[in-house]
Amino acid sequence: MANQFYSLKALKARVENLIEQQGEDAPCAGWIYTSEDVVKYDDDGDEVRQSKEVCEDVLVNLQDYDFIYQAIVDAIDTELGECV
Repeated sequence: MANQFYSLKALKARVENLIEQQGEDAPCAGWIYTSEDVVKYDDDGDEVRQSKEVCEDVLVNLQDYDFIYQAIVDAIDTELGECV
């Protein structure tokens, strides 16, 4: 799995490449976060959208959270153990 920030355009190209390599019916799992997910809430509980720059910084920095990747690897190992 790639530890990398992608634009939606780059992600589309990556997915198209994976489809070419593995076939369009190959199983996959994924989590996609976009600028719509980078919000704060005001005192009234309303969403406050963040600037493009803030969204990019937040989303780029998500790759620095190694425990997320480790949790996914652990989950795959657990699932593999249950499949055998």
